[in-house]
Order: sequence, then structure tokens, then C-alpha cells
Amino acid sequence: MKGLNPEIVKGFGYKLETYTHFRNSFICETNQGIKVIQAVDGDIPQLLFQHSAKEHLYQNGFKWVDRFYISESNAPYYIHEGTIYVMTDWVDGRECDFDSLEDIEKAVSTLADMHKVSKGMIPVEGSRIKYDERSLPLVIKKRMNELSTMKKRINRQSRMSDFDLLFLKHYKYYEELCLRVLEWLKNFNSNEISQKVKKEKCFCHNDYTYHNLLMVPSGNLYVTHFEECRYGLPIYDLVSVLKKIMKKHNWDIHIASKLLFLYMDKVNIDEEKHLLISLLIFPDDFLKVCNRYYNTRRSWASQSLLRKLNLIIEQKDNVAQFIDYIETL
Repeated sequence: MKGLNPEIVKGFGYKLETYTHFRNSFICETNQGIKVIQAVDGDIPQLLFQHSAKEHLYQNGFKWVDRFYISESNAPYYIHEGTIYVMTDWVDGRECDFDSLEDIEKAVSTLADMHKVSKGMIPVEGSRIKYDERSLPLVIKKRMNELSTMKKRINRQSRMSDFDLLFLKHYKYYEELCLRVLEWLKNFNSNEISQKVKKEKCFCHNDYTYHNLLMVPSGNLYVTHFEECRYGLPIYDLVSVLKKIMKKHNWDIHIASKLLFLYMDKVNIDEEKHLLISLLIFPDDFLKVCNRYYNTRRSWASQSLLRKLNLIIEQKDNVAQFIDYIETL
């Protein structure tokens, strides 16, 4: 990584004293405290949408976000020699630990607080408007077709790998889970959901995980890296983070119950409950690993994916208990 030109810090109205590299950023000592400068991979319209989401949260009382500083050109970025830079405050904290019960409760509670004020976001002029337009029933049916294709492909082979044998032994169970999801989605109306999102202008972070969550000494949790945020149902964030946490805690239904009620105590999800249940049942990990295996023919990758598949199947009984619990919500 090349060095930091002081003109970039000056472009935000600050004077650079010293700096150090940190991952893909610069930690800067300035005349007004420690700041972080980072080059942006995306373009300005994408950046403006992120900025809009963060400012909407901040102005509505959710203060724990890495806001962009406004440059002297009155924009949330500064362009130097063709590269876009942003500046944020340095957050003196540690990554959220998904092994810690205290941390995961804080993560889910903070997510609920963020979602409570996420509605009504109007992006600034020039933003690229992004919507989460996935159609779940179509996604499920596509994945089921892929499972069928994998099975046929294996049966045409003269020799079977350990992965093939494991897949054939268990694929029927995961196919039945997909059918179970479709049953829950019978009354799911993609158009209604799309209209609801456009009307309420609610958005989801879309990458709410431990490395984007910073626990600070005060006990608060900063939410960072909004690069993937878009208009969509916030419930997708809840499902994503809950699945990550459950894998760490062997799909413990007592932990799941505590986290779900912690969230639902702050956010009403009655209208999306069937969607929540469907997404939590959907065996995306199994499908993802199998897809990667049958589309990757490198020996080192195959061994890694076999280990991942074994781990998923080892947790199958615990996942089954978790699903039985989820269906009683």
C-alpha cells in the first residue's frame, strides 16, 4: 500500500501529524484527534447511498455508526488523483465475539435498535438506489433443481468420492427441508413485500456480522461497513446473524429463544413471521458447500469442502431440534 498524502487529510479540513497503516486503511493522528482514512473501491453513487443510510440512523437516534466526515467540497468523500477517499472517526474497540453470550445478546439488541429507526430513509441526490429483490420461492425451487442435477451427475459417474457418498446419504433430508420452506411460503407474495419495502423505505445492513461490529469500553456496539446495505426487509439481517450465531452455539434452542425474544421485544415482526421461519429452515449452508464442490475441481478445495460438509451433517440433529422450535414461534 502506498503512503498517505497529507493533502487528503487536508481535504477534510484537518492537519495530518502522523499516520500508520492498518489493514487497508490509514490511522491518522490529526490536529483534532485520531481519524481513519480509507480508499473506496466502489463509486460515488454507491457511497452516497451508504452515507444516506448512516445519516438517517444517526439523525433518528442510533448514534453507533461510522459516519463519513464531510470534505471541504461539501461531500462525504474527497477525491485525490482519481481515487475516492472517506474519513471516519477511529473507534477504539474490539470485534464482537460470537462465542460470548454477552456479546451476541448485545449484537441482537443493537440490531433491533437499528432496525427500529431504519424506516423512512431518503437517500441524498446522486445515490444509486439498491433494492433486495430476491424472490424466495424462485430461489428455493432453483436450489432444489440444483440438488437434483447434482444427484444425477453423481449417478452417472463410474467412481464416487467421499463427498459424493456423503451427499447421496443425506441429500434427501435437505431436499425435504426445501419442501418444508416452500410450504411455509405458500402465502408469500413477492410483489406485496416489494411494495411494502418501497412504501416504508426500510433498509437492511446486509453484512451484519462480527467483524463489522465493534464493542467499545462503554459497552455500546458500533455498526460499521455499510457497503452492502440496501432497501429491503430488515428481517434478512436478523436471519443472517442468528444463523451465524447458532452455528457457534450448536443450534442451542435456549439461546435462540432468548435472542429472538430480545429482538421481538423491540421490533414487531408479526407480518414477517412466516418469512422468518422459512429463512431459518432453509439449508443454505448445505446447498452452498455442495454447489462449491461440484463447481470446483481443485483437490485442496475438495478436502476443505468435505470437512465443511461433515461439520454441517454433524450438527444435523441439533438443527432439526432448532427447526422444530422455530416452527412453534
